[in-house]
Amino acid sequence: MTIEGSNGLSPAWVARNVVAFDELRFAHGFLWWLQSDPEHGGVRRIMRSDTAGRGLAVTPPQIPVGGQLHAYGGGSFAVAGDAVWFVGDAGRSVCRHERGRRAVRAVSGGGDDQFGDLALTTEDLLLAVRGGESADEIVSVSPAGETRVLVRSSGFLAAPRLRDGVLAYLEWDRQEMPWDGSRLLLAETRPGNSPQGSWVAGGPTESVVQPSWGPDGALYFMSDRTGWWNLHRFRDGAVETVVQVTGDCAPAPWEGGYQSYDFTSTGGIVLITGDGISSELLLVEGSARRKIASNLTSIKPYLAVAGETVAVIGATPDLAPAVWVADLAADPDAPALPLGGEVSSSPSWTVQEPVVETVESDDVTLRYLLHRSRHDRPGPLLVRAHPGPTDDVPLRLDWTTQYFVSHGFSVAEVLYRGSTGQGRAFRQALHGHWGDYDVEDCAAVAEHLIATGVAAAGAVFISGASAGGYTALQAACQPGPFSAATATSAIIDPAQWEQSVPAFQRPHAAVLAGPAGAVRPERVRIPVLLIHGTEDTITSPEDAMLLADRLAATGDTHQRLLLKGGDHYLSDPTSRALALQAELDFYRRVMSHGPS
Repeated sequence: MTIEGSNGLSPAWVARNVVAFDELRFAHGFLWWLQSDPEHGGVRRIMRSDTAGRGLAVTPPQIPVGGQLHAYGGGSFAVAGDAVWFVGDAGRSVCRHERGRRAVRAVSGGGDDQFGDLALTTEDLLLAVRGGESADEIVSVSPAGETRVLVRSSGFLAAPRLRDGVLAYLEWDRQEMPWDGSRLLLAETRPGNSPQGSWVAGGPTESVVQPSWGPDGALYFMSDRTGWWNLHRFRDGAVETVVQVTGDCAPAPWEGGYQSYDFTSTGGIVLITGDGISSELLLVEGSARRKIASNLTSIKPYLAVAGETVAVIGATPDLAPAVWVADLAADPDAPALPLGGEVSSSPSWTVQEPVVETVESDDVTLRYLLHRSRHDRPGPLLVRAHPGPTDDVPLRLDWTTQYFVSHGFSVAEVLYRGSTGQGRAFRQALHGHWGDYDVEDCAAVAEHLIATGVAAAGAVFISGASAGGYTALQAACQPGPFSAATATSAIIDPAQWEQSVPAFQRPHAAVLAGPAGAVRPERVRIPVLLIHGTEDTITSPEDAMLLADRLAATGDTHQRLLLKGGDHYLSDPTSRALALQAELDFYRRVMSHGPS
């Protein structure tokens, strides 16, 4: 079978235009955020807005910002009046970049422990989580580098927030993931005091995330005690619900530094709510609620408010993620506007808006995002299994998806069981069934699209990265609609992976593990392409290439691509472009020649 669209988007163009924005905040009259640009090799830098709304680099590209606290880092910088603190040295140091000086100074660290979750106190001391293999600490760091341990735990710690000598923080056991069970604690940190955390909320069946002191002196946080991550607060010794919606107002906390809500100067609360596909911004003022910045359909969990100005990292179906700003004082109903006035687009490709559709899988109603090719007849279909598995399917422009659409593919992104945005029960539905329910759900979408004439049988493919790569490989081992599978940065053997990953992620592997087990070459039924970077620190390139060797011994239908220097996310544009071209060529080969 042949396809049209050979003159679609080039992989090099796509790779050059995948820009990532994270950790947005207001400080000292400006917006600050992290940005990863292809022209700087995917290195994350701290950016600041200028008076015209343009982004100015604060840190140089030769000093990557961020680390690997709890495997995935986050909470990577904080802004003081005269300096920027950030995590550097691959997470092993806290650095300080003072205004007016070119030099960056390492203030604390230098050992094997990882730093993250940075936050400032009113005394210009820095709070940070310092994590090791068997214990976590919350420490304060002075500009001179004096470090004091405030809290130590044999579990995991996160989100230190200090107010009037009272420290709020999160803790969870090493046998749990924070989205399954975590605790919000308070501790006195005055000099001479040995902090002992007192329980506020959370436990084995309740996940508490994103604590923050409000302007009213109450302690706010997200809890899923209702089955959804909704906003609550602790005041006068009691917990009360602030905003209750049938939707998740927070994501699974894979990284530190998430902030899905903030406070306006007039007493309102702005928060993000989502259903796993679409995101909305809500302004809550007393009992009144209304949607704001309604032109955005996808919002990352980094919300910042200054006065009545709301800033988010948002996107739409035809505009890639960027920093957006809405002025509630000027016009509460006005759409958000992109900072600087421009968002990445392609002069050669007009994006067709996707549609949200549903299908039944094992008596569960599933939702998925469908990007149709421009052909009316059945054609090739790519089913994408998102990573995580506690991830979502954001309704936003994704140039990787558009790459395949521009080359004649329809693309379906499946919100399979285990995804976030649909509540605690749906998120935990994959426990004990990884490689089983997720595969069933992806197959159900593919079969439905074949039956409805969108996809052509014999030209249906599945791809995934990281945990999604495991899903794709397990789909290759089972009878079903798929003609070939691509696995990028994939997990090969969950049991072996559980023993090799950082301590943070081990409970996730254990709780997900099901009867599917390791991917065994003798069970693979369709052609497989394995793509992996040599510098991947989260999943093993050696395991992937060993599987590739064993598959190669069974025939010539399988392919591999080992990318020298590539990380888990294939952040640098060269790796990303090579991976895109290899995947497209692989599907064309299968369609042209079929398995041999």
